Amino acid sequence: MANVQEALSRLEAAVARLERAALRAAEGERRLEAAKAEYDALAGTTDAVARRLDAMVGRIDRMLEG
Repeated sequence: MANVQEALSRLEAAVARLERAALRAAEGERRLEAAKAEYDALAGTTDAVARRLDAMVGRIDRMLEG
C-alpha cells in the first residue's frame, strides 16, 4: 500500500509541475504577443520619423542649392 501512495504522490507532483509549466508557457506567449505589438508600434513610429527626416533633408538640400 505504501508503494501505491508513493506512486500517487509522485504522480500528483508531476501533474503540478506540468500545470506550472503550462502557466509559464501561457505567460511567455502573452509576453511575446505584447512584445510583437510594441515592436509593430515602434516600427510605425520609426518609419514616420524617417520619412519626416528625409523630407527635411530634401528641403535643406534644395535651400543650399539655391
